[in-house]
Amino acid sequence: MPIATEPLTRSRRATLLVLSTVAALARFVPLSKGPWDWDEVLFCSAIGDYDVTAHYPHPPGFPLYIFLAKLARFFTATDFHALQTINVLAGMAVLPVLFWVARSLRFSFWPALVAASLFAFLPNVWFFGGTGFSDVPAMVLFLAAIAAYLGAGTSARKYAIASVLFGAALLVRPQNALVAVFPWTIATLRFVRAREWRPVIAGTLIAVAIAMAGYGLAAWATGFTDYYHALVNHSRYVRHADSVASDWRAPLHEVLLIQLDPYHAGKVSILVNLLALLGVLRGPRNTVLETLFTFAPFFLFAALVVNPLGSSRFSLNYMAGIILLTTLGIFAIADFFPRARLPIAFAFTFLIAGRFIYWVLPAFEQPRTTESAPVQAVQWVAKHVPKTSTIFMDESIWPWARYYIRDHELVHVFSYPDIVRHDDVRDGWYVRMNRSSIDSARHFIRPRNRTWNIVTPRAFEASVLPAAHMAAFTDGWYNTEGDEHLQWRWSKQRAFMELPGIGGTGELLLVFSVPQKELKRSSRVSFFWNGNLVTTYTTPASDNELTLRLRSREDGPNVLGIYCHDAFVPNNVGIGDDGRTLGIQFWSWRWRRL
Repeated sequence: MPIATEPLTRSRRATLLVLSTVAALARFVPLSKGPWDWDEVLFCSAIGDYDVTAHYPHPPGFPLYIFLAKLARFFTATDFHALQTINVLAGMAVLPVLFWVARSLRFSFWPALVAASLFAFLPNVWFFGGTGFSDVPAMVLFLAAIAAYLGAGTSARKYAIASVLFGAALLVRPQNALVAVFPWTIATLRFVRAREWRPVIAGTLIAVAIAMAGYGLAAWATGFTDYYHALVNHSRYVRHADSVASDWRAPLHEVLLIQLDPYHAGKVSILVNLLALLGVLRGPRNTVLETLFTFAPFFLFAALVVNPLGSSRFSLNYMAGIILLTTLGIFAIADFFPRARLPIAFAFTFLIAGRFIYWVLPAFEQPRTTESAPVQAVQWVAKHVPKTSTIFMDESIWPWARYYIRDHELVHVFSYPDIVRHDDVRDGWYVRMNRSSIDSARHFIRPRNRTWNIVTPRAFEASVLPAAHMAAFTDGWYNTEGDEHLQWRWSKQRAFMELPGIGGTGELLLVFSVPQKELKRSSRVSFFWNGNLVTTYTTPASDNELTLRLRSREDGPNVLGIYCHDAFVPNNVGIGDDGRTLGIQFWSWRWRRL
């Protein structure tokens, strides 16, 4: 593929302008109605109450992003729309900025335009441009810094501009700085070899001063000591929860495969990666190496440190490199047919971009037309629950509850016993992420459609229920199991539950199953209430409903004991090779005062 930095003619400038305008207008297509994920709500909170210690927002504080959102807030109706405004403006710059990067890597006009067009319509680049995350603005700033450093030559002014962009990018997402290390090194070495130290010193001071000023203000607003401890604690959490040090993390080879197709688009992603591999093998050597040295470090960093479930967002910081290599692969094929070079290249471009556009459009529908499940849940609480009621919230949903529920007392709980044993449990309500097995719960659910492939797979479900209907599974239970539609948990031979003290007489409905067909007999289950035997129940069928009327305690939780006379080991009755000793398969319950 011919590599050049030929000047742009008037017609080519017009072509770039037209495509940039089309891509900019397309940024309005995926606009989300409201915040979806954890980070977005933290950013919304930070606009009105900046405190990194409280994770408004989370460390290191994203000072430039929040500052720009505060400015945008004067012109928008909500905090989320202020964040979204910054994202849309950044998204509008995606195509021309990636074109600038390609030209700085000595791509000629048409390959640079192809790369920029493909990148602008990648599913994650397009989708997250309509949200309230900080990734797209950070990506655009880092790409601009890369292009400015690579194209600076020996111009002190251009080097200074690149340093300003680099410093600004650091104030949005400093963890993405690896992508700018190689371009900065190349640009700096040019001056070092020429023994021109003043531009290097000035540019370095500019970037450092911008970063120090921004994070200095973040620390000042938070409190310097508290800010330092917040950074240390958050880095420790990331290291143990997200990095390769985490026990639950997928094997490294699986993480690498996820990163190559972070939105699970399938065949079209395979085609993109095969063309990128061809680009590595057949593309111009210097351009390939510079592209790899620029973007590969962050790719490896993400493989080792980043939560794989968030790959769709974090991949924004290296996907530009893959698309640049893909473009080299496209033109490596097209160059075999000189007379049809551009038509072949355009055919590949339309095939890939068209498939991505067709694939991703359904993913925009739910976010564009509905609020996310946790937002619906907390808004329902704010509207329908009496202000005298205590709202219990756990770790999964506290940012949403804290941001949207303004007139209720909020109690942060860490386990179900915290709710069941609380003094205000009778009139309280519990809001949580995910569904509940309690049949009195109100559920808010978004379908797991194409959007599931792009976003971090959470916040699709939430539920609200009276706290007095809660139960704490204490001793004798295995972890919750289930799928997209159902949830259950198995008991051991002896198991215990705690239910709130509601005063007076209550009705307890239990729904559970036993593998009666495999056991070839009925099962007997004894139920104890606060230490006293209530009944020994002989199961008439595999699926059972049992209703008990019970006298509740006034001053503390009630204890339900369950003893299974016919506990079993699954592999002994021909239903798998589990190895656990199981009692009943517990589906749901209802505990209410009569």
